[in-house]
Amino acid sequence: MPLLRPPAPDLRPSERTYTEAYHSIVSRVRRSGGSGSGGVVIFCGVDVDGLLGARILASLFKQDDVPYRLVPVGGYSELEAKRDEAFASEELHTLILLSLGSLLPLSSYFTLPKGSHLHIIDSHRPWNLQNLFGLDIDVDPDEEGGGEGRIWVWGDGDEASLDGVRKSFEALEYEPSESGSDDDSEDDDEDDDEDEDEDEDDADEDEENEENDVGEGRQVGKKRRRESSTVAKKRRKEEKDDRPRRLPRAVRDAHYDRIQRYYESGTSWGMSVAQTIYLLATVLERADNDLLWLAILGITSQYVASRVDRGRYESHHEIFLDEVARLNHEAVGVRVPNPDDRSIARSDELRFMLFRHWNLYDAMLHSGYVAGRMGIWKEKGRKKLQGLLAKMGFSLQQCQQTYAHMDMSLKRSLPEKLDAIAPEYGLVELSYPSFTRAFGFQLASLSAADAVEGLCALLEAAVGVRMEVEKEGGQGGGEWFGGTRMWNVGGGVGVGSREANAAAIGGSEDKENVNPRRGAAAQDAPTETQEKKKEQAWHVSNFWIAYDACEDIALLRRSLPLAMSLHRSIIRQGSSLLDKVTIRQLRTFRFAAMKEGPDLKLFCHPSTLSRLALWLVDATRDKWAEKDARKGKQPKSLPFVVACLNEEKETYLVVGVTGAPEFGDVRKNKFGLAFQQAAEESGAGAKHDMFDTSVVEVRQADLQGFIESLHLLAA
Repeated sequence: MPLLRPPAPDLRPSERTYTEAYHSIVSRVRRSGGSGSGGVVIFCGVDVDGLLGARILASLFKQDDVPYRLVPVGGYSELEAKRDEAFASEELHTLILLSLGSLLPLSSYFTLPKGSHLHIIDSHRPWNLQNLFGLDIDVDPDEEGGGEGRIWVWGDGDEASLDGVRKSFEALEYEPSESGSDDDSEDDDEDDDEDEDEDEDDADEDEENEENDVGEGRQVGKKRRRESSTVAKKRRKEEKDDRPRRLPRAVRDAHYDRIQRYYESGTSWGMSVAQTIYLLATVLERADNDLLWLAILGITSQYVASRVDRGRYESHHEIFLDEVARLNHEAVGVRVPNPDDRSIARSDELRFMLFRHWNLYDAMLHSGYVAGRMGIWKEKGRKKLQGLLAKMGFSLQQCQQTYAHMDMSLKRSLPEKLDAIAPEYGLVELSYPSFTRAFGFQLASLSAADAVEGLCALLEAAVGVRMEVEKEGGQGGGEWFGGTRMWNVGGGVGVGSREANAAAIGGSEDKENVNPRRGAAAQDAPTETQEKKKEQAWHVSNFWIAYDACEDIALLRRSLPLAMSLHRSIIRQGSSLLDKVTIRQLRTFRFAAMKEGPDLKLFCHPSTLSRLALWLVDATRDKWAEKDARKGKQPKSLPFVVACLNEEKETYLVVGVTGAPEFGDVRKNKFGLAFQQAAEESGAGAKHDMFDTSVVEVRQADLQGFIESLHLLAA
């Protein structure tokens, strides 16, 4: 299996790069000669990173006139169905996996048709070692440059640190079989028997010499037998030296333990899929601001979701900073508004949620970092937040109106005032380096973090769940026409866009014409068939809506109120769990179960439930650290397990996240294997269908036994 390396000046000539893999795809398209899109099929995971990577790869294919078919995939069961469907096509010659498949044994899971190749680009870790270091015996002799493996693994350069694991894998993988070891053991037994016979002969000879009872002829015969047996023994020993031998048991166990430690260390994240494909674009000299922006969103999504730590994020930020300087020229003097301005600029992003599009008070209130430091789920915490704003000289009236309408002098002095006063309240890491992009007259500027929040909201709740959002100008219901409305993709009732039609017919992925006047009625009273189709394919519709939003700034802007409503729901549910003291602190993790509430259906989405769990980790980190310190214990942070009841399926969606002692630190998530073992030990009905191994669906009646087994295993 060719392991591809990122472009670098110090690569050896024998090492393959992304460029070779991409040219291989294009050349196979040229040789196939077909004009259909069934030749290149892309399976993409339904997450922000996979979405952005698909956008960049689609742009490269478009420039090379490569027809392709993009298929969003939400889980393993869906992957099996899509795999069989793709393999049924005779046109297929290239299958690409984006943001999925790193743990699958690719060579056995995908029985590739003759002449087909598989490429995998995934940031999930750990890898299945068979994919990285396995020998791909099934080669394609018709490929240019001679026969080569048919499975291409796009690495991120960190595979070099797995040298010890690779040696252990190869030692166990290519060790002689058991049949050969049986022959060796038989030979050893024969040699031992011969040695014993020789010893007996030597003892007899000594005894005979002492007694002088044996004649000279008998001694000569024994001497000949000894010489012949010695020659035969040497010959067998030489033959055995040429055969591979099985490893000693201690060495074999040491190799096995090293591999087990690699898998049991927990799940983590490598270089984002979007950044991987952007590196390919830079080598092909096709990088532009659009692709650079998508790559920036990829690494930003990993950072805001606590998948990479601050140090790793800043190292990637430095790389993108050079790219921004290369592709964007700073204006000299006064910057004149330009309707065609699409430039990217460096910025310092405050840890306030969507504050440029919200009001400052709510943005701070819905920040996980501020929640943890001030305890905003209590009235005392909210008063502390109001006291901070008052000490900065910001009136509550100013802070509760839209940020764009705040006094300009207050907005200019905000960073300086925060640096001077916020540390008194424990807020010492209120900003991090990021980027913003201008969108002409459509939108003055949009930060990378805000764009990521909008895309996440579309993937989670564009269709499939009803959400109320605030009307523009209707803050707090102060206007006579009301303060909220039901959110839909088109921005209003009767919009005949593709996204609005998809939402109106219940999340259908069919791109058929729909009467826009029937949109509202179809959404309010769907048929039974439409309801079933909506349940099966809502994530597919959300994927395509978010896919369009990557280049439709109007749609992305409309998604920001939806993101605000999502964060209100997270704060409301998280505060309820903390106020009611429903969080159980077990020995090795904390557990919370949601069985009722207005937002129960919303948290049946794995991504939304994971964000709630991360908010709980941030909100309670300092609280439990202070409690441990008062008891004289070493302050530590414990992982969180959160379960949400799905009343329709009568199951619980369970998510496990790992907490770190310090904000910005990231630990590997060990819940993947723990969930599997707990399900086996308890006999619970559990479904591991997500590409994220820390998410599992458990039958409602089996939840208690599942959590008890998880607690015992972790202890």
